Amino acid sequence: MSAKDDVKKVDGEEPVDVVENSSSDDPSLEEDDQAVATESELAEAETALSESGGGDGAEPPANSGDADGYPDTDDEGDEEEVEEEGNMSLLDHLAELRIRLTRSFIAVAVGMVACYGFADKMFNILMEPMIKVFQDRMADKPMLPVGFFDDLRQALGQVLAEKGFQHSEQVDLFVNALQQSLMQVAQEGHFQYTYPAEAFFSHIKIAIVAGLFLVSPYVFAQIWGFIAPGLYAHERKWMIPMAIISALFFTAGAMFGYFIVFPYGFEFFASFSTDGIQFTPKLNEYLSFCLKLLFAFGFVFELPLFIFFLARMGMVSSSGLRKKRKYAILIGFVMAAILTPPDPFTQCLMAGPLIILYEVGIWVAYFFGKKEERHLQRQAEEEAARQAEMDAAAEEGEEESEPEAKKA
Repeated sequence: MSAKDDVKKVDGEEPVDVVENSSSDDPSLEEDDQAVATESELAEAETALSESGGGDGAEPPANSGDADGYPDTDDEGDEEEVEEEGNMSLLDHLAELRIRLTRSFIAVAVGMVACYGFADKMFNILMEPMIKVFQDRMADKPMLPVGFFDDLRQALGQVLAEKGFQHSEQVDLFVNALQQSLMQVAQEGHFQYTYPAEAFFSHIKIAIVAGLFLVSPYVFAQIWGFIAPGLYAHERKWMIPMAIISALFFTAGAMFGYFIVFPYGFEFFASFSTDGIQFTPKLNEYLSFCLKLLFAFGFVFELPLFIFFLARMGMVSSSGLRKKRKYAILIGFVMAAILTPPDPFTQCLMAGPLIILYEVGIWVAYFFGKKEERHLQRQAEEEAARQAEMDAAAEEGEEESEPEAKKA
């Protein structure tokens, strides 16, 4: 029995030939062959159908808006977009964290080795604010009374004259050299250390911190690389710029602490020394104090970036930060009062940058935070829909109760 040449029409399109099977004599198989089209023919039919408009039930284009049906006005997509990479398990996150930490430690080690040769110069740079304090205190309150060296010169001249020596020029040279030596020792300041290897480990510590500042862009890039899998695709484009900005803000905070806070802070602490209490800082403690302040101000200057993260996650908003501005100003002045001498000028000098950073964070949340208008509009529409359903249910209840009241 030979198969018939049948065709099927798909929505008014060109007829599509049905696959024949002339090798089989089973009638049921012939009917199945006539009813089933090949994959290529079905693909051609679907293509023709889509070109003709797809009927009344055609889906809108994928890029017509966000996943929630609202127009995409911020070019950021919607929260509900599905990532193609899938979710990472806890073990995957831990493995990624181990890799990032290993790379960061290796980079810091390389930076430490590169900076160790300059440890002496960096050590002198860190000592300079305290040496300046010693010099100022020597100018204001000299260790020797005024005119001491003149009296010493006259006394030595008289003693030598009684002994029959007439060498006034040598006496002047000796007194002047003694005066310069004492002034140099007093102005350079004194740092003590009691542990034999303390000076060596101080240089190692300085080299580590300097290496960390040197490779800070790479370290922040590793931090952002660890956070990147939890971000949307349109947010990952900020990774490299934010790593560079993080390093710049961190360095700016450390420089602010060194050039602004150190001079006023050390002058304030040294002011408590009296005739019976001599200020002679210990090397390791002074160095640890300086490094802690450098890191503290470096991380404080990361406040705008921290607000950027919270704003992107929807945890804070610019309006909420504006409402809490008065508390931020109060906290800024309290911190300034603790860290600076008790005078209004230096207190404002310290509190000013903190308040400015908070204001920068407000603008960061405004420009880079989640768009609140769309979500508020969605909530208003949902509330209106619920209210309409409640009103419709109430009207239906009234209509059902009216016939019963008439019958009664």
